Amino acid sequence: MTTVHRARISPLLPVTEWTLDAGDLVERRGARVRRFPLSGLRRLTIADGLAQADFAKGRARIPARSFASGLKLERREDSFIALTEALAAQATAAAPQVRMGQARPQGAEMVIWTITLCGAGAVAVLGAAGLIGAWALGLALAARLVFVLILAAAVLPWIGRPGRITTN
Repeated sequence: MTTVHRARISPLLPVTEWTLDAGDLVERRGARVRRFPLSGLRRLTIADGLAQADFAKGRARIPARSFASGLKLERREDSFIALTEALAAQATAAAPQVRMGQARPQGAEMVIWTITLCGAGAVAVLGAAGLIGAWALGLALAARLVFVLILAAAVLPWIGRPGRITTN
């Protein structure tokens, strides 16, 4: 018996289908098919409606929610839970070395996105100001965005460290 879960990852992409069949996790999106043998599974993490399976030759991310029409999301937890439970059961039998657990929230990822967007915004503001000949205004506004970028970069080394309380 095969276990199937379908979800639309993006409103611009076709529906993606994950099938657990004969010791393989099969991902189909349109004409594209990827096969992941469960014997090569290294880590399986499930958290907040997202399963992430790290294989020796790739990674599969399986969301529980799907885009219905436009930007409206619909829940598909029933098939998601059935697939992840079957995946976990078959993975422990096929790959005893697999590590399973819940994913930690990645705060550093948000900071990196903030840095990236502020950098792109600074370049865009400076470019737009240069096109209209207002270099001083563009430089002043871009400098403010770069300052936010520097502050975000300064916080980055401390994110994810365990808190230590020392007493003397």
